[in-house]
Amino acid sequence: MGEVSNIYLCEVKKQPRVEIDEGNFLKNFGLEGDAYSEVGTEKQVPVFFDEGRTSLEDEPFPGLCFSRFLETIRIKGMKADSFRTNDIVQIGEAVLQISKIRKKCYPECKIIQDNRHCALSRDVRFCKVLYSGKIRKGDKVSILA
Repeated sequence: MGEVSNIYLCEVKKQPRVEIDEGNFLKNFGLEGDAYSEVGTEKQVPVFFDEGRTSLEDEPFPGLCFSRFLETIRIKGMKADSFRTNDIVQIGEAVLQISKIRKKCYPECKIIQDNRHCALSRDVRFCKVLYSGKIRKGDKVSILA
């Protein structure tokens, strides 16, 4: 079982995300107040893992997306490969479904051109919110089905 280490909110697109202590996640939408949350999409909530974030920070030649991508939820104590497409996940009071695995890579990225692996293409999971609820830093994360 893992836990939420960080939650990020972006109130205006293309502006930096800010860390928050808790958020209200709405069914079929995402994080309330987040500019990137949207009804009906597969990518309502981007989730990343501490191990992947550390890998990005240790990368000597940052990739194209490093400065642009920031997850809504970061999880510690679990590995990304534990989460498969269609898994149902309980995070705090909310229930999410893994809808997509991996962030898209771009051919013009230096990491791809050098045939190296990027944590964003390996460790990002996108979720849909199935049941609304609060998620707080420190909340437990468990795979239900």
